[in-house]
Amino acid sequence: MDSGYYYTVYGLTLRSNWPLPGLPPTGADVSPDTQVELMLEGEIQPPSADVRQLSSGMRVLSKADGTYFHMWFCGDGRLDFTIDSEGTQVSATWTLSVIEEVMALLLGPVLGFVLRLRGVLCLHACAVAIGGFAIAVLGSSGAGKSTLAAALARRGYAVLSDDRVALNHCDREWQVLPGYPRLRLWPEAIQALYGSEKGLAQVFSFSKKRFVDLTDSSDGTAWRFHRQPLALGALYVLGERKIGLSAPAIEHMRPAMATVALMTHRTIATDHLQLASDKQAREFAGLSRVAMEVPTRRVICSDRLDALPQLCDAIIEDLSVLTD
Repeated sequence: MDSGYYYTVYGLTLRSNWPLPGLPPTGADVSPDTQVELMLEGEIQPPSADVRQLSSGMRVLSKADGTYFHMWFCGDGRLDFTIDSEGTQVSATWTLSVIEEVMALLLGPVLGFVLRLRGVLCLHACAVAIGGFAIAVLGSSGAGKSTLAAALARRGYAVLSDDRVALNHCDREWQVLPGYPRLRLWPEAIQALYGSEKGLAQVFSFSKKRFVDLTDSSDGTAWRFHRQPLALGALYVLGERKIGLSAPAIEHMRPAMATVALMTHRTIATDHLQLASDKQAREFAGLSRVAMEVPTRRVICSDRLDALPQLCDAIIEDLSVLTD
């Protein structure tokens, strides 16, 4: 009997040797796309001498033979992910970390890179279901993507994905593939929209961000998670937040500028890695096609949490016009 654990996330079926908290399980009756091997307190292997690239923050190293090492450091601890060149095998070893930190990296930059290796378009974004369509909210780290998704979720709109949005072209439309039923929020956003952050797991030991479970109904007002792919109705690119702005502004972006925005907001921490030339060409062509076929908006909004209702109203109204 298969002793592994099976999950579906971003359209991928994962088979893991360990339970993966925060992911809803799926049946073991399909062949997995990616094998995940977690080796608790395993021996950390030093990078080989043929390392070609190194990024800041989460360090990403690539070997000449096509095997990529993702290396993350925090204090005295270290966490290493190794991914094969086709995105079919992921292994992790770590010291002085907890499973929540492993999951934060696995479900973020690691699977983001796996998706890119497998030819799936992946954006640094959040996605929410509104009126039968999905919207994708793009932006730099700290732009307020998850907070906006949480504000919409508080109104009853279901979340499809946080931090990473995977796209699939099906039946002449672009679809958002569901991620996992969690949001990563700062305490200020949690207090304004959810309540107390007490008891919520930290994303990283060095960060105040917490995981909010979209399926938790302990407070009687569970936020919903959309578990099926949904047609992408529009993309909203969050610009710099303005101090004291009275009302949000939503501006049309031409396809050329939209393509630049999508390339800029590919999944972070791995966007600088040089994929094979054919994969790079397909990725650029795919993002250009999204920009041509899906309305893209630039959003200018206030930096205040109490301005979120206005921003939600503006986006909901704009989407209704686009999809009418």
